[in-house]
Amino acid sequence: MKRHISAVLAALLVAALTACGGGAQQAASSGDAAAAKNSRTVPDVIGKELVEARNSDLKDFVVNLFGKDGNKWLGYLPDNVTIVSTDPAAGSVTDKADIDVTVSVTEAEAAEADQKAQAQATEAAKMFDAKAQEAAAAEKLAARYTFDCSDTYSTSAGTQGIYKTLKQVWAAPEYKTSRTCRVEIDGEAAYGAKSLLPNERAVADVVVAHGGGTYDSPAGDFGTALELCAKPPVDYADRVGGRPSATRADAYGALALCPDAPHAELLRQVATTIKVGDGTNVVGKDMEPGTYRTKPGVKDCYWARSTGGGDIIANNFVGFAPNGVTVTVYAGEGFESQRCDVWTKIG
Repeated sequence: MKRHISAVLAALLVAALTACGGGAQQAASSGDAAAAKNSRTVPDVIGKELVEARNSDLKDFVVNLFGKDGNKWLGYLPDNVTIVSTDPAAGSVTDKADIDVTVSVTEAEAAEADQKAQAQATEAAKMFDAKAQEAAAAEKLAARYTFDCSDTYSTSAGTQGIYKTLKQVWAAPEYKTSRTCRVEIDGEAAYGAKSLLPNERAVADVVVAHGGGTYDSPAGDFGTALELCAKPPVDYADRVGGRPSATRADAYGALALCPDAPHAELLRQVATTIKVGDGTNVVGKDMEPGTYRTKPGVKDCYWARSTGGGDIIANNFVGFAPNGVTVTVYAGEGFESQRCDVWTKIG
């Protein structure tokens, strides 16, 4: 009976040992299978941009970034840096989830480059904004002026002879045929403009600096210059007005505004030429001392020079002068002329 029990126990022991050995072997086999399943081949990403590699070859790895100095990257992962090596090396088989990647720059160099790029982007944005503002200002300025060069004040003519820029006026047929052009600023007569832009005010300042604008508003001075830029009156060269200096000052203002006008030479002539008209003038006060000449072909012209007390120094009645009349006047004298039209200083 005892022998029978021992045999049974022996058999049970052998079975148990066999079962234990099989379980260990099965567990080992499962571990090997899992390791094989997690293993992968390290791709060759040398020479690639980090952003490109991270989005493709290295997308299944956790990237530990190192600079070319060997120091681990502590900040953000940059995009525009080049990979120079990996650990494990390309072609290696690994079951690790991490991979060490070394790039071509240090973290400090990348940060400096990034700051520089940001500064350049900011500057580019400022330039773009400035250009956008300049374009908007130019568009607003283009809509600010209206030049009516038609020969009628009637609105029945529609838009014929109406222009928005000086260059359009100069290229228009009315530039040669119209008497002059009337100017509006923001829909109002130029002389009544409510406010001037800085560049417009600068033109008005030129007029004042040359002895004009004393009795006019800055808007009036600029409006006159703008009209002269569009098209001077037919008799502009011979106009003397109440104050000859004001006429010249207006011409200087126009030249400051439109030095490229087709009639710029006429503006320069008026700006630099001293003229007086018929009437009475005190030499040295109303007109400069010097020698003056009328236009050729003057008829029925009377002129007289007088002392401060009214005595006649010299005078003449000219029936007809094909070459014009020439008179020299001196400071303190009185000068009178009738039907002589315009006197131009020649010396």
